[in-house]
Amino acid sequence: MRLKSFHGATLTDAMRAVREALGENAIIVATREDESGGMRVTAAIDEIPSRAEASNAASYRTKTDGSEALEVIAEALTYHQVYPALAEKLMATAVQFASDDPLLSLGAAIDTHFKFEPTDIGKPLMLVGPPGAGKTLCTAKFATQVTLANHRATVISTDCERAGGMEQLAAFTRLLKINLVEIDDWHALRDLLSLQKEHPVFIDSAGRNPFDLREKEATREFISTVGDATLVLPAGLDAAEAIDLALEFRSIGAAHLLFTRLDAVRRIGSLLRLAYETRMPLSNFSASAKVIEPPMPLNPVVLARLLLKKHSGADSRENELSERSASS
Repeated sequence: MRLKSFHGATLTDAMRAVREALGENAIIVATREDESGGMRVTAAIDEIPSRAEASNAASYRTKTDGSEALEVIAEALTYHQVYPALAEKLMATAVQFASDDPLLSLGAAIDTHFKFEPTDIGKPLMLVGPPGAGKTLCTAKFATQVTLANHRATVISTDCERAGGMEQLAAFTRLLKINLVEIDDWHALRDLLSLQKEHPVFIDSAGRNPFDLREKEATREFISTVGDATLVLPAGLDAAEAIDLALEFRSIGAAHLLFTRLDAVRRIGSLLRLAYETRMPLSNFSASAKVIEPPMPLNPVVLARLLLKKHSGADSRENELSERSASS
């Protein structure tokens, strides 16, 4: 196998150069922004064809090796500004699972490099995170989901210090007639949890700064009482800052990631880098401010669909490729 890189002003230009030089059998290994400007694509082929062979291959538009699907994936990863090293890993893996459906190829690549663990409401669910991450709304969403399914739920708040910390949650629980309990220390939380074993319990914690030792220790005590916690982080954060936050929360027991505000951003590459570098399993995401719309479970196909559909123009192209694959 031989590797060759191609440069173009845009990704489309670079991909066109790949097809002209290597034909339709070329496999896209990596795509990234070039240091000198424009885009650079690295492609692989078992043997470099002659110009005549390449020209002949380019005249056939029916593709059976998934190269067009790989191009869609490459464009989506570039659009989402996925960290180059991670994008290359995802593309290299997608090549191994190449099919005519970009959703399947990207989903398989994501499944290889990320961990997923769905939320288990059979045990107390504690949400932690920095101030304003969306913990209270997600707590209300989970409790609403259980209540609308005709099951009892208990909501606990440890947000006793912030002015108005209980009002928003109380408004939700009062409307749905959900039991709301305010707890201000981990001893009381332990005692309450020992009595609440027959129905789901959701714990909304106070927003904490994990770089403050006092606040970090207070959060650790609550998490250790529950067993573990889910870290809630909003989309749109700087990747490096989000990673630092997540690692601090992980060190005190946060074991899963829940992303919020996906409806308010267009690019989620920073979230992928966060999940990849912290190795924390992905559980759910929230893309609505409506309390009746619960945080949706994340899995490889759902995450792949988010990447492709948020990519401008990918909806119709993905559907076109899927329909073409189904009819062939």
